[in-house]
Amino acid sequence: MDDIEKLLRDADPRASRDSGGPLPLDLSEPAPVFIQRPVAEPLRTKRSWWPAAAGAMATAAAVAAVIIWAPWNSLTPEPLPATPPTQSAPAPDPSQSSSADPGSTAQSQALPHGLFAAWDGAHFADDEPCQGLSLPEMLVADAQGKRTKGGFDAQSYALIGCLDGFAAFNPTDQYRTENNIGDTSGGMLVAEWNEKTSQWVNSPVSINADGMEVHQEFLAWPTLRGYSYEPGQSPAERMEEARKELGIEAATAEDLFGPNLPSWMEAESGTEPVAYGNTALEVTYPGWSMGESARGADGTVLDPVTTDPLDAATYQLMFFDAHGKAVFNMALFTVDQGGTEGGTACNDPGANYVLHGVSPSSVVVDEGALALGLVTETDAAGIERSTVSLVLADSAKQGKMCDLPTAFHHRGKMFQSDAWNGYLGFLDAKERTTYLASSEYQQAKDLAASLTLK
Repeated sequence: MDDIEKLLRDADPRASRDSGGPLPLDLSEPAPVFIQRPVAEPLRTKRSWWPAAAGAMATAAAVAAVIIWAPWNSLTPEPLPATPPTQSAPAPDPSQSSSADPGSTAQSQALPHGLFAAWDGAHFADDEPCQGLSLPEMLVADAQGKRTKGGFDAQSYALIGCLDGFAAFNPTDQYRTENNIGDTSGGMLVAEWNEKTSQWVNSPVSINADGMEVHQEFLAWPTLRGYSYEPGQSPAERMEEARKELGIEAATAEDLFGPNLPSWMEAESGTEPVAYGNTALEVTYPGWSMGESARGADGTVLDPVTTDPLDAATYQLMFFDAHGKAVFNMALFTVDQGGTEGGTACNDPGANYVLHGVSPSSVVVDEGALALGLVTETDAAGIERSTVSLVLADSAKQGKMCDLPTAFHHRGKMFQSDAWNGYLGFLDAKERTTYLASSEYQQAKDLAASLTLK
């Protein structure tokens, strides 16, 4: 396992943190500049360098200039305005199975107060509590019951569901990445409607039987699936514990928490593809939101609009779907942390991998041609998880994780493009096969085929 993989494991929303519940945002420190542009744009002619939508990517402190997709462990910036992801509307709920595209029947309908859905089938009741649901107006109760404004940005969480006096949200990769937020939870925000005061209240802290404060954290299904480290307890069992602790009826929770799937995929929008190019790369993508960031050799934040990516010590490009979920990640950096030397710094020599769904890309590095694959890792403890990543096209179909490099040499720099949408947890081979046939993976294959480095 290379350093990026180690950092992804460290990005477990439950790791290295005492508090798990959603907390007010603290956007006080400087961070990379980002600029947002509309999601859907017409096809453009590629240019060597031109201003683009820019997003602030997280630079991992543990490995100099090595970038990871996860927004949980990053620095915190000054707040900047952001255009919300395209709003998706409620649709008939899919069955909680391994359906490839749970939101394929979604219909277009805007949600109130700047809300947007975490998945295309988000249940939203047409009643007074849900119609009054607003993140900025939501209250947070402390362990003594004192309530204050939570200070939640309307774009910080995507709505999973709202019904029967409960609302559940999932933190969005896009907001946390663009704002480099590292002081908030990776878990769900669950709020309850107070009929007496007609207010929504989130209560992340409680007092246990020993009189100690307990910071609750409840993960959404995809996160619960991908970041599960308890071999003796299934994600379904952990979600059931969360439901009981929150005091939510089973029938309500089934709609409130969304489908038990490894990935909540957006329905294909049918928008025209967007071509993008700069001095470092060319790529075509399906109208997602795009973000870029750049830093100097000393870590100085550079304006990605005016900085040539080849002049930056680190350059990162990401794409986010209509629900604010990361669906692509790549970085060019100057510190040699990858390549064929990865085995000398292996963090988990007992971990094995299997490659599934290998598809050619147009990326060629010093080590050779790269291909897209679903890398399924099984660590020494027997925990299995998968990532969508670029690997060497001639990689063995299975072997030791330490023998599968994900960072490569290119024009005197390192190139890395792994864990495009974080960790995925599949229940079985059938579910994994279903994912490989999904529109999400097909879009990943199309993007990989279009991606070239200059």
